Amino acid sequence: MELLREWNEREKELEENGLGSLKLCEVLHTRPLANLPTSKGCLLGKIPEGTPEWEKIANEAARTIPGRENGGNCDIKNLSRGSKIYLPVFVDGANFSTGDMHFSQGDGEVSFCGAIEMSGYLDLKCEIIRGGMREYLTPMGPTPLHVNPIFEIGPVEPRFSEWMVFEGISVDESGRQHYLDASIAYKRAVLNAIDYLSKFGYSKEQVYLLLSCCPCEGRISGIVDSPNAVATLAIPTAIFDQDIRPKKGKVLVGPRVVRKPDVMKCSYDGNLPITKNPSANT
Repeated sequence: MELLREWNEREKELEENGLGSLKLCEVLHTRPLANLPTSKGCLLGKIPEGTPEWEKIANEAARTIPGRENGGNCDIKNLSRGSKIYLPVFVDGANFSTGDMHFSQGDGEVSFCGAIEMSGYLDLKCEIIRGGMREYLTPMGPTPLHVNPIFEIGPVEPRFSEWMVFEGISVDESGRQHYLDASIAYKRAVLNAIDYLSKFGYSKEQVYLLLSCCPCEGRISGIVDSPNAVATLAIPTAIFDQDIRPKKGKVLVGPRVVRKPDVMKCSYDGNLPITKNPSANT
């Protein structure tokens, strides 16, 4: 009865106060709302800093942190070797650039810079589908610019068969009801996973970082049954050195060091040869 009363009270408050009372930044407020153009910390390649051209670009150019209509920093973990990306092209003579390669990442990269970053080279093939935006992309907004990329996921990705799945709904940590808010629901799923795994000997900070870099699967499982969106976070059980499933009896005290002599070891002695980047300045 107590839980039933809680449901009715929070959903009644949502119904009476309306959508205007909901502010996502109240519960997801640890980062800037947006990263606007600024000359502070701006890197513009060969353009001399302090020149009129440098100042103009630095104060107008979009920052590369978020994903946008042109692609941007989308951080989709399944875009690995063999993937195809269909990017809208908005200007004549457009250039193409890539970066921020990840060795491993969980869906959402929830700790912001939590993937395992890596250096590397990309072997890319580019083709132009002339008129492709008009043929395949319907603008979801007031102008032809409101389109988004399409992806084909490559065949190379982690494969697991057993998962622990954590659910979250659009009720924040204070108990406040939000309306079909998938961000709140996913945050709750992540927090539920962090708290659960901390019972097995890991610190919550360790689990937080783990969920950013391990190949966990995030899903919007329900987005139509008001007022709660339902998000899930699936974690492959094979990445742990112990059984993390609920069971009768006492929970295990914590992770153990598993020594596997057959695992390959790195022979790096600090003196590996450097591969020269042919596009860099000599």
